[in-house]
Amino acid sequence: MMPTKTEADLDRAVVTLNLHWLLSAQALARSDVEKARLVYGLDLELIGVLRQASFLVLCALAESGVLLFRPRFPSRLLHERLSVPSSSTLASELQTLLLAAEEAERS
Repeated sequence: MMPTKTEADLDRAVVTLNLHWLLSAQALARSDVEKARLVYGLDLELIGVLRQASFLVLCALAESGVLLFRPRFPSRLLHERLSVPSSSTLASELQTLLLAAEEAERS
């Protein structure tokens, strides 16, 4: 039997997810502004802030109590893809969508 998650466990999971999202967004914003705009849906002002933010600031943001991650695709598409049992299929399809979006952005 799988142990149930407490509210504290779920809160910690949100903080962890937020911090990973912020660190990944920051790294991409520092290396490729246009890709950060596309992949994370960030505007230029937020990219500027993220590029300069310290780790302590990112930690404080991660603990805001609000989930910072927002899917870049319509929820219908995500629901359809998440119903597929194979996570590798989902990952490859999402990667294909990101690459297609990147190509469209360049055109």
